[in-house]
Amino acid sequence: MELSTKLYILGDDGSKFLGAGVLWLLESVEEKGSLLSAAKSMGLSYTKARAMLDNLERNLGCPVLDRRKGGAERSGATLTPFAHRLISLYRGFQDDVKAEADRRFSSFLLSLDKLMEEENEQRTI
Repeated sequence: MELSTKLYILGDDGSKFLGAGVLWLLESVEEKGSLLSAAKSMGLSYTKARAMLDNLERNLGCPVLDRRKGGAERSGATLTPFAHRLISLYRGFQDDVKAEADRRFSSFLLSLDKLMEEENEQRTI
């Protein structure tokens, strides 16, 4: 058995705005230099990718992209310093939560093994 966890941060309205997918998108923007290229590389439409980041910015109240407009040499996007710190902060948080979940799961498995042994003993009586 193994444990699988998915971690999301929800806004006041109960909708997801921060999770692994948004972080992958931010990291892809950093790598590709544009939101359009990042979206394509992830199999997302530009509209969906833009909505994800707009939702993130709206919920946090801070910009995550510096968007450049106009002309071929000025197109694209880069991450803001806030976005870089957000990625680092969220990755650390995610690692801590997963480590704690793994620790608790190990304890659960020990208890489950004991429960199963007790059940099997009762069946053989």
